[in-house]
Amino acid sequence: MRYLAILLVCLICLIGCSTIKSLPDWINTPNYHPSYFSAFVQVKSSLPHYKDLARDMAANDIAMQISTYIESETRVSETEIMGISNSEYLSNIRSSSSASLKNLSPVESYEDEDTYYVLYRLSKAEYYAERARQRDLALTLAQDLLMQYDEAEEQPGIALPYLLSALDLIAAYLDMDLTCPMGNMASIIYSRLNHLPQLINYQWNIQSLSAVAKAQKSLVLEGYVRNRESGVALANIPLEASSEAIDFTNPQFSNTEGRFNFNICRIDSYEPFQTVNLSFNKEHYSSLLHNKTAQKIWDGLSFDTSRLVIEVMKPQVFLDYAYLSAFQGGYRDTVAGALANLNVGVAAKLDEADYLVKVRIEAKPGKYINNMKYFTSLADIRLSLIDPNSGATINYLEQTNLKSGATTREAAERNAERDAATMIGESLLYRLLYNYLLK
Repeated sequence: MRYLAILLVCLICLIGCSTIKSLPDWINTPNYHPSYFSAFVQVKSSLPHYKDLARDMAANDIAMQISTYIESETRVSETEIMGISNSEYLSNIRSSSSASLKNLSPVESYEDEDTYYVLYRLSKAEYYAERARQRDLALTLAQDLLMQYDEAEEQPGIALPYLLSALDLIAAYLDMDLTCPMGNMASIIYSRLNHLPQLINYQWNIQSLSAVAKAQKSLVLEGYVRNRESGVALANIPLEASSEAIDFTNPQFSNTEGRFNFNICRIDSYEPFQTVNLSFNKEHYSSLLHNKTAQKIWDGLSFDTSRLVIEVMKPQVFLDYAYLSAFQGGYRDTVAGALANLNVGVAAKLDEADYLVKVRIEAKPGKYINNMKYFTSLADIRLSLIDPNSGATINYLEQTNLKSGATTREAAERNAERDAATMIGESLLYRLLYNYLLK
């Protein structure tokens, strides 16, 4: 029995050795020729789309080799390339190379019952010859675009797409010689880009203004855009306004006279001083840039910011209070005090008010309880929040049949006003104003 076990073990080893020896020589000893970028990959054939996976793995491997080769053999700056770091540029080269090499064809491939082996190879000479051809084409197109930019440079809103399209063309070849009849294309484009923040001058018409929080009327912020060197009005310049507490619709564009405006429908925050920053909207042009390096260079440009300060005041509310009864009302101050405690201003005159709060309390006779000699009274409460300029009702609340009582009819109706004023101050007034002035 022991002899049979030893034979079985030897047989398994022989089968294993036979399996190893059955693999092609290029798998056991891949031939990595210095004139080629090579990638050997093996994946489990049980994986979904395993051949596509192997091809992607090989493309990523070769892309890594290409970026390493570029770093060691070509003139990539050790510190900055047009405003981005060397490592960022090489990362973008690796990413773009991986994407462009997805259609690599295998030189060798082999598949057994559970594993797929494949060897991809790319000629360095052919790769760089093709890359040089693409670079030359990009340079030719970039020169034409740059000339169109220079012709329209005084109006950046028209000219800028030409410059950014030229940047997008040459961004993949910054590690190569980009000399052309106009000079070094990378330096020329980068110089034009860096000149833009000095060329485009945008300002608010004023540096500060006053406004009322929660007001119904909109506020318009106006400004202008000029060529800083010539003073010419700049059209079609995309601008954005930003604030911690105010929402804006961005971007807005300057017109043919270099004018622009931003509308503020409503200021919700009671913060007494609120800053609105005006800046150049770079995102508007991002759709022109498909190369990650070009986008990084564009994002790295710094444009000026123009600031406007808004002094925000509380809304002024005028109280129109009436108690509809045969007896004179005496609880207006209760409601006025509750209004003042809600963080709004109380206007002395209607023409000074941003809002009108109309309070009507109507007394209705209740029942006389004979055996208790007790009079009851009912009160209907109606509250309205009104825009005094248009007369439009913004909000409305009512509470009917609020019951009170006393030993005389007069006292019962006075108590009805007292209880109604208390309810208004404790809850109804807050509910009336919450969504419009307090939220």
